[in-house]
Amino acid sequence: MAVKSRMPMQVSPAFEERIKKLQREIMKKQGKKISMRDLTEKMAKATNFEDFENSIINASNLDFGMNFDRRKKK
Repeated sequence: MAVKSRMPMQVSPAFEERIKKLQREIMKKQGKKISMRDLTEKMAKATNFEDFENSIINASNLDFGMNFDRRKKK
């Protein structure tokens, strides 16, 4: 059996907690401890994940301002 190499990934604490909660629920229902790697792999293969990706990509919340004026404001 081949061992999957570990790849570090930085995620928000809220996302990590939700994945761990999902792991606990699977353990309760199925009696299996599924790794975070396997869970995220299943998530990426889900058909509605593409819709989620598109909603993030097409989000029009790019509202920010930049001040290029180098003069000091009083």
